[in-house]
Amino acid sequence: MNSLYNFTLILHSWNRWIILIAGLLAIILAIIALVNKQGYSKTNKITSLVFISSLHFQLVIGILLYFVLSPITLEALSNFGAAMKNSDIRYWAVEHSFVNIIAIIVAQVGSIVVRRKSTDPKKHKATLIWFGISIVLIIAMIPMGMMGVSRPWFRF
Repeated sequence: MNSLYNFTLILHSWNRWIILIAGLLAIILAIIALVNKQGYSKTNKITSLVFISSLHFQLVIGILLYFVLSPITLEALSNFGAAMKNSDIRYWAVEHSFVNIIAIIVAQVGSIVVRRKSTDPKKHKATLIWFGISIVLIIAMIPMGMMGVSRPWFRF
């Protein structure tokens, strides 16, 4: 179980970089397209698809970690009242998970909104707004030590 936990945690950590790169790239491409009055291209579609797909994959990995593999969340689930009194455990049991699920929902809704927009500028604006909100939420919940919780930037 420990090796499966470590492998899944590494996968979760590395997939974060795919999410950040694809999400930021989708936002940057939307800004460039708006400024240069470009159409919504195949590159825009692919970048958005990679972003959304990697978020869905991250959600599956996160659920596996949360309910099956992570000793931190399993401990929290066994005594939730005590977990809420410990800021580190509360971060993993509630804050990290909840805010990132919201970020995934925001991005998914955004991708649906983008598909339904009738003009390319509206598609780019929707990408910028919805994916922008999602990326801000995701970055806020990456454990970089700002909330007293830190993890390595790259796991091996």
